[in-house]
Amino acid sequence: MFDDAVHESGGAAAATLQHTHLLGRVDRYTLAIPIGAVISIHEAPLVFPLPCAQPGIAGAIRFAGIAVPVFDLRRSLRLEPKNIEAGDRLVLVDAGGRIMALVVDEVLEFVAIERVTDEGMHALFGDTPVNAKIVTGIACAPDLCAILDPAGFLVPDAWDAQTAQAVYDGPIDPTHPLLARTAALAEIPKAPTAAGIEAAIFSIAGQRFGVPLPAVVEFFTQAQHAPVPSRTSVAVSLLNRRGEAVMLFDPRPILGLTPAELQPLVDGLVLSGEGFAAAVPVDKLEGLELLDRTTGNMKPGRFCLSVHPSPAGAILLLDVPAFLHNAQSAFGNRPPAAAAVA
Repeated sequence: MFDDAVHESGGAAAATLQHTHLLGRVDRYTLAIPIGAVISIHEAPLVFPLPCAQPGIAGAIRFAGIAVPVFDLRRSLRLEPKNIEAGDRLVLVDAGGRIMALVVDEVLEFVAIERVTDEGMHALFGDTPVNAKIVTGIACAPDLCAILDPAGFLVPDAWDAQTAQAVYDGPIDPTHPLLARTAALAEIPKAPTAAGIEAAIFSIAGQRFGVPLPAVVEFFTQAQHAPVPSRTSVAVSLLNRRGEAVMLFDPRPILGLTPAELQPLVDGLVLSGEGFAAAVPVDKLEGLELLDRTTGNMKPGRFCLSVHPSPAGAILLLDVPAFLHNAQSAFGNRPPAAAAVA
């Protein structure tokens, strides 16, 4: 059910609001772990022994560059120890200030536990003197299960960089059947790299342009505007966006294209950069695309960050702050709100 799966605690809890606990099985006992404490679930890797570990700690695992102590559930439940098997599962939990690892024979399901039964520990464990620090009560889900308290897993051992290094230095038999999963869990995550630039794509005078999506305030279609006098070759107008006057300008002269009159109704987008917002009319709004960072030729022009090939034609990614700064000079400064069109 959970093979090779990782379930973040927030996502698991949000997936079904009625679910409160994750059920796992250790030998003949069913254990309930609060979902809020569950970090992730994995195939159980090798557990490396630690001579300095206190009783109750079975050893440590290698997890993303750190050593995580493995709480010895079998010892707490007075069960015989056993080696990690292929079907075992590892549950990482937040024990309150420290990540702790639990090895269970099987992960069962998420359940809703509304109340603890009035029956004592003997209802599930009989006369076995289990560790009362980790078991807060017995519940029905619908079979009897023990509710675990993650805070009971904490131990006073020092888990520092030296401990992590000792765990990572431990040898592994290259033929061990759990080698692959152990190595995968131990691998230090690489810094995330952006796969691309999410951009809004539009065309002007037959050329495709793009702007980074965070620079887009809104899109508009068939919008009216009010032309204002301008001493430059850039046609300037005012666009009313919910009562606020936004400068609208012809981008063609700035982009080296032939100037054109603004049509009475225009499609376009409102851009923002370095504290200044303005509207840009376009011939066609094409939608959103993810531009590959690796294929762009950087800084090909004054207002262009990069050029990106695409089946429909090359896309010029605009440097929005520089582009708007040049356009702002055509207006002088921001249009007053009183100039907004009705």
